[in-house]
Amino acid sequence: MKKLYYIFFLCAFFCQAQDEVIITNGEINTCSGVFTDSGGAAGPYSGDENFTFTICPDAAGQRIQLDFTEFSTQEGVDIMTIFNAGDASDPTTSFGQFSGDAAANSPGFVAATPANTSGCITIVFTSDPAVNSSGWSANISCFEPCQTIVSQIDNSSIAPNAEGYIRVCPDEEITLEGSGVFSVDGTGASYEWDLGDGNTVSGQTATFSYPNPGVYIVNLNINDANTSIFADGCPNTNLINQVIQVGTEPDFTGTEAASEVICFGETTTISGLVTPSPNLYDCTPPVSGTTFLPDGSGAVYTTCITVDCYDADAVLENIDQLIEVCVNMEHSFLGDLEITIRSPNGQEAILKSYPGGGGTYLGGANDDGSTTPGTGADYCFAMSGPVTLVNGPTITAGTNPPNNSIRPGIYLPEQSFAALLGSPINGDWCIEIVDNLAIDNGYVFSWGLDFDPALEPPELSFTPVTTSSFWDFDDSILSSDGSTITVAPTTDGTHCYTYRATDDFGCEYSKEVCIDVYPEILYDLPENYIECGAPPYQFDLSLNEAVVMAPITNPADFIYSLHLSQSDADNNIAPIPLADQLAFVGTDGQEIFIRLEIAGAVGCYETTSFLLNIADEFDLNPVLDLFLCDDLSNDGFESF
Repeated sequence: MKKLYYIFFLCAFFCQAQDEVIITNGEINTCSGVFTDSGGAAGPYSGDENFTFTICPDAAGQRIQLDFTEFSTQEGVDIMTIFNAGDASDPTTSFGQFSGDAAANSPGFVAATPANTSGCITIVFTSDPAVNSSGWSANISCFEPCQTIVSQIDNSSIAPNAEGYIRVCPDEEITLEGSGVFSVDGTGASYEWDLGDGNTVSGQTATFSYPNPGVYIVNLNINDANTSIFADGCPNTNLINQVIQVGTEPDFTGTEAASEVICFGETTTISGLVTPSPNLYDCTPPVSGTTFLPDGSGAVYTTCITVDCYDADAVLENIDQLIEVCVNMEHSFLGDLEITIRSPNGQEAILKSYPGGGGTYLGGANDDGSTTPGTGADYCFAMSGPVTLVNGPTITAGTNPPNNSIRPGIYLPEQSFAALLGSPINGDWCIEIVDNLAIDNGYVFSWGLDFDPALEPPELSFTPVTTSSFWDFDDSILSSDGSTITVAPTTDGTHCYTYRATDDFGCEYSKEVCIDVYPEILYDLPENYIECGAPPYQFDLSLNEAVVMAPITNPADFIYSLHLSQSDADNNIAPIPLADQLAFVGTDGQEIFIRLEIAGAVGCYETTSFLLNIADEFDLNPVLDLFLCDDLSNDGFESF
């Protein structure tokens, strides 16, 4: 029993000692443990130390990471230098020198870079004979660097055109199949299509459609199974940027009938006109959100925006292509700051260097020690700027108290945009602000950049071309002249005609034009009037109204009027008043004209007429009575 206890105690002591990697001269291969000074986790280190210690991963292809959780050395005297290499022979591989006990003096998190093929990190530490501090502790870990992954489209259900664009109609389905080219291994990789409209589809195959016209940029995002660096796996670094143009609906303004309402038996013309609608795309990069710049002493604050609508291989070829970088911000001590613009591949240009500017404000800052946001001002950096930011004119702005503040405007960057030449335009562009002194704070409310509009890919704006247009067949179309048809409906009611147009996207659109036809006016012919006797000769003209309108089911839908001439009846003027109709004094052979009009249908009427006749007086000669005798039947009936 005692023997077992002794073994357990020894193992516990040994295992704990193994977790602690104490600096010495030499090299170790490990991916775990706590790296400490010579005094161990309890510290302190000793005087007159001079160690060169290399930590390498314990598996090929991995890289070392050190996360310093504690760091305290005698500032400026006891110095740690960290090299991104398996030795300290090349000073250009140094991450820097670190000493002191402030948080800003700690190395923080250090990792071997892809350029470091050994994956090792070398630490050189020297101390003087005098006062020693508590030293440091850093967690050791390893990570597997990302492989190169290139996403690609293998097949599309709709083939791209000669320019490489896929053209579809609204709601037309597209199926894309894609894959990845992996420099090492694609086992376990995940695939997700970014459709460019806020939607995504998982898997190597995606079937989708777009309800709205426009331009959509599709990419295939791939993550492998290596989660050493990225929680979701290492991503592909390329952009497919497959352009999908969704056709715009043309404008049918001008496709209309000469008369939308016609009378039965009439004709009208309908004109067809189609005008393609352009799609104009604005490729202006987005602007960032708000970033707080708290008190710092060497603290770095980064805010990024993603640019993704330019050609996949577009790079900044001359400084005029980057028109300006604009930041809306406030800060109560300009002299604190260094402001840098960083391109997607890591190239940088300093917009404002440190030190410089002293206690001048940016924007309307609050200098009361609180974190209450002040008022932002727009500061743009362009190669056309007359002076740098620190040399800009000032105004009085801010509160608690008001102070001199750089006037909003356009300023010259302290480092030319030429430092960014060769940068890819697509990707994450970042503003990095280093706050070098404590006490003052500020805010970046937004920032963005403007590129030369000539860089915008031409495929992002388009205008479809109408390839054909025609009217659907209808047997009431009498004739056509180009895109204009003449129609004569043979029945009353609503009659619709469809004009169709097809564009070079293969999309068909249509416009329907409807006309209303009033019912046919059915009536009976009026009766001629005859009067005789002595003048004046009076006629009751109203008697024909019942005769004429006898076939009409709803007489209230019609307007009946009498006129003295055909012209008056056609023009609906000078109707004979009803009182005059009842005792109308007419002449022999006089013609009275009837107008029968559909109520509310201006111009839909029929006319007819009747005559007034006067007969001469005549004398009646007397006639003899006729007598017959009854026959033998004596029935009281005989034939005359």
